[in-house]
Amino acid sequence: MNAAQSEIAIVIPAYQESATIATIIAGVRAAMPTAVLLIVDDGSTDGTGAIAEAAGARVLRPSANAGKGAALRNGMRAAMAEGATWVLTMDADGQHRAQDLPRLVAVALATPRAIIIGSRRADQANAPAARRRANRVADFWVSWAAGCFIADSQSGFRAYPAVALQSLDRYEGRSQRFSFESAILIDAARDGFAIHAIDIPALYGAMQRHSHFRPVADITRIVLMVAGRLLAWGMYPQGLWRSLRPPRH
Repeated sequence: MNAAQSEIAIVIPAYQESATIATIIAGVRAAMPTAVLLIVDDGSTDGTGAIAEAAGARVLRPSANAGKGAALRNGMRAAMAEGATWVLTMDADGQHRAQDLPRLVAVALATPRAIIIGSRRADQANAPAARRRANRVADFWVSWAAGCFIADSQSGFRAYPAVALQSLDRYEGRSQRFSFESAILIDAARDGFAIHAIDIPALYGAMQRHSHFRPVADITRIVLMVAGRLLAWGMYPQGLWRSLRPPRH
């Protein structure tokens, strides 16, 4: 790792995560002790924000619950205002391991014009069947619009170069929930950034509550967002062709 951890910010959107947030923060501090850690409390009513502050994290509190996409954008803007050159994201429900953050950073620093995704594809047997099917559908559509194969487009465990986050205003008023994470991959790929992946375990059994992700409703919203773009782009057949190519190793 050849960059100071102080140039790295970790953004964790959190909604009703009182059961896990303190453990998540402790894990992040152990794995990345000098990185900037920002918890975005998206209108929780169970004390998530207070627990995070007691655990030593800086907590951002938007005025109301606005969805994961808006929470991520708020955190990303705050991270870049702190001078971060890399913004890492992870979920607060126990699904992601903080110990995988240094590996994510190492790959990111080696490929500075790429977004790195922690992909759960190699461990999909541990995922609920409905989630597996939904993720496959999303991966197909998001990869098509991005014009490249994307492994696990719905994973929130990511590393973004700050230069890929300079146009967050384009998402205001839309892409508030989970569709934001799909839209930003599509736009980054079209802006010339690569999308790479590392394998991470799928820890669905570690989650302390039912996921906020709704496979049918949220994937439908994502597909409609992508389909609208594809229609505007004349269906982008070359993107479909590129997305079906096996990834290079």
